[in-house]
Amino acid sequence: MLHVIGPKEEIIKEQFPADTSFLSLYPVAAQEARPFILVLPGSGYEHLASHEGEPIARWLNDLGIHAGVLEYQVGDFEITSLLDDVEHALQWVRQTPKEWAVIPEQVGLIGFSAGGHLASIVATTGIEKPNLLLLGYPVISFHDSYTHIGSRTHFLGEQPTQEQLQAFSSDQQVTSQTPPTFMWTTANDATVPVENSLLFASALSKEGIPFELHVFEEGRHGLGLAEDNRECRQWLKLAEAWLQKNHYVQAEQPLPTRLFIAGDSTAAQKGATEKPMTGWGEHLQSYLDPSVHVDNRAVNGRSTKSFIAEGRLADIEKDFQAGDYLFIQFGHNDEKKEDPTRYTDPDGEYRQNLIQCIESARQRGGIPVLLTSVSRRRFTADGEPDPLAVGAYPAAMRQVAKQTHTPLLDIFEASQQLYRSMGEEASRQLFMHLPEKTHPNYPAGVTDNTHFSDEGARQIAKLVAEAIDQCAELSALKRRMVGWNQDNGECLMHELTN
Repeated sequence: MLHVIGPKEEIIKEQFPADTSFLSLYPVAAQEARPFILVLPGSGYEHLASHEGEPIARWLNDLGIHAGVLEYQVGDFEITSLLDDVEHALQWVRQTPKEWAVIPEQVGLIGFSAGGHLASIVATTGIEKPNLLLLGYPVISFHDSYTHIGSRTHFLGEQPTQEQLQAFSSDQQVTSQTPPTFMWTTANDATVPVENSLLFASALSKEGIPFELHVFEEGRHGLGLAEDNRECRQWLKLAEAWLQKNHYVQAEQPLPTRLFIAGDSTAAQKGATEKPMTGWGEHLQSYLDPSVHVDNRAVNGRSTKSFIAEGRLADIEKDFQAGDYLFIQFGHNDEKKEDPTRYTDPDGEYRQNLIQCIESARQRGGIPVLLTSVSRRRFTADGEPDPLAVGAYPAAMRQVAKQTHTPLLDIFEASQQLYRSMGEEASRQLFMHLPEKTHPNYPAGVTDNTHFSDEGARQIAKLVAEAIDQCAELSALKRRMVGWNQDNGECLMHELTN
């Protein structure tokens, strides 16, 4: 039995019958009709691998494709019921009126591992077939030589008949009606042997079905987006090119994207008379490829209140376009009760102002991102960073992020961890600590535990890049990062230039 879950719907799945499959929808924001691809995660028909579900749908969204993830029946299920659920999902996508339009002749299916088996069986034997098929390290054969025993056992039981093995080995079921197929796997997959993909490719070839097969030399089973395998990550670009060839991805080059920073002096660009003081926003561009331009609109001394009152948000709105990002980071100056032009109550006006910034970006088709304030360098008597170094504002921002479903980069927590790891004395180097007569801009010296040295700004920019890397909601931006080894989370920029 199929149950469709809308983009904003929340349900308690335990309240549904055990034979229910759940279709979660991930439509793209588009006026015109767009293709749709249904995602089937793997994990041996025993459970479902979450990393092969929503992250794949988000990747498809980034390509301008509507997506849905089918959490199909696993464990104890009837085969006919399971196959019906997949076909009903394809049928629902093609025929059911929705607020977002689907091109009914462009409904694809992508499956991984056991999900690849399920996808290939529907694509070869189903009445409601997909228009194209993508498979990642799929289970294809149920015969002893190359099968994944766990998938076969959960699908057919401990003692399947020869007729069942034949009927549900999808390489044996390929016909001239099987859709064009894209496959990728690895030569040393120790869980599902590469021969599964080779058998399916051979069957497609015999029937004259267009297909593409990519076998990477090395990689573990279950890679999904392959974020921890540089070689296998190539499958994403290869699949994108194949989807473009099949008219699922628009061929036009994306417009340059801008990343606006709305914030205070901790992020702002500093002038010559302020150096060596540096804002972290000055170093963010080094982590992004040229298709993303950092437009730093942060200004010294501004709070959410004064930034909006001075028309600075309105100035961003004049230049903001669909697909742009708005990074929002305030708190230090919102704290200043002595200044009514800047002070905001963290549980009142501060939250309202953040929501105004969020809605401003969303109304223009952009992506708002909240960043909790960078922590001041303030330690408690026991040598720990002060959890109230920016008052109640980081906690208030976290609540706004949760309330509005806005991506959050917790830079307050990350910066406190940085200071803790360095210690009270060593962390001084991150801030403006200069003896007198050592710099012409500060002849009397300076002791400032809020504003950063150039090295401090670099370290905070690195924290922002790490937070982007770890934020699932910013996967599109993450793929446009450069100078960044995502395998181990270390910045390679200095190593490449030294």
